[in-house]
Amino acid sequence: MKAINVMDRRDFLALGGAALAATQVSQTLQAQAPTSVPAPAAAPAIVRPNPIALHTNIAVAQRQSKTPWSMPGCYPGIVAEAHLPGSLTNMQPVQGAAERMLDAALKALTGDKDVRDAWRRFVSPGERVGIKFNPVGHQICGVTRELISAAVNGMERAGIPRKDMLVWHRFDDEHARTYKPEDVHPGVEAYLLNWFIVKDGQNTPGGFERWDESVFYEADFSLPDAQNILEEMFHGGTKSYFPKILTQSGKAGGVDKVINIPVLKHHGISVITGALKNLAYGATTNCPRGHYFIHRYVPEVCAFAPLRDKVVLNIMDGFRVQYDKGPVPAAQFIVPHERIYVSTDPVAIDSVGFDVIVAQQLAAGRLKPENVDALRQRHYGLAFAENLGLGIHRSRTIDCRKVRLA
Repeated sequence: MKAINVMDRRDFLALGGAALAATQVSQTLQAQAPTSVPAPAAAPAIVRPNPIALHTNIAVAQRQSKTPWSMPGCYPGIVAEAHLPGSLTNMQPVQGAAERMLDAALKALTGDKDVRDAWRRFVSPGERVGIKFNPVGHQICGVTRELISAAVNGMERAGIPRKDMLVWHRFDDEHARTYKPEDVHPGVEAYLLNWFIVKDGQNTPGGFERWDESVFYEADFSLPDAQNILEEMFHGGTKSYFPKILTQSGKAGGVDKVINIPVLKHHGISVITGALKNLAYGATTNCPRGHYFIHRYVPEVCAFAPLRDKVVLNIMDGFRVQYDKGPVPAAQFIVPHERIYVSTDPVAIDSVGFDVIVAQQLAAGRLKPENVDALRQRHYGLAFAENLGLGIHRSRTIDCRKVRLA
């Protein structure tokens, strides 16, 4: 594999979240590269595509038959919210808070009195279950270890042994090391989709054999080779591949179901880094180009069977919310929220999260009321996802079932 020089992921995300938002992605990613990674002398300009005019292979996904588990799942348009005041100390979860809120939210979503019955609506003994979480931001604004632990414990109580669980990481860096199953839950597999190896004195992406080149999302926009600056890029061109853990069954080495654990956080381009984005950018190669048409890239990637049919539950970490300058940590915009959201519908849960971020921006004076409608229209990814049948955004009122714990 051809070795590439890479930019630190945090640097790129900071630029993508702040500078790209400010310019509406009118500048190129390379033009924003930090001085520690100088741009090539004659880097070609990137012509920003018209997202609506792009040709993609979304028709391939739409022709594939859905299953009873396919997005938006068993409870379309329903989001359960559990709130436990005092569940944070020094911006970290207190012991037992995550499990209490998760149990309450699952029972509110399903109507079950026993949380084990609620879990069994989504996962069953004999299935291999993957947990996809968002570690960006570490213990400042990323998914909390306590919530991942609550999900593992809940499934175990429902009869899923740890040997049939894997915590799915995207990157072999300090973000991925936020949670180590071997330290927290012995027996739970930590699965990396890619990592770095040093070859000829340079960092070279490793793990390409874990991707399935026969299953891909294609869009007729690509970045020049000189712009392939992120470790998840792997390759250029117009295709983005899905990982084998999603394209294969549990018996063949993949997973049968996915529990998606995003975090409630701002994103400089799409406003929210939530359920859909956690999946789309954590499950494809050649994805940095997607920042140039993110409102199509994210929903269209999620419309393909490896994600659409396997993600059965979304558990959004709302212990804290970062309402601006995301997705990288910006401490001045992180506030306690002390909530967990649960839904089978990724569009509905992201729509609720979008409203939380907008409300926080309004309260902080970062957004004027008269600009809210324009913000929603400009960031149309959730509407696009709804049009693809992935969930409920604005077509009807979302049923938000709120539980306040003492």
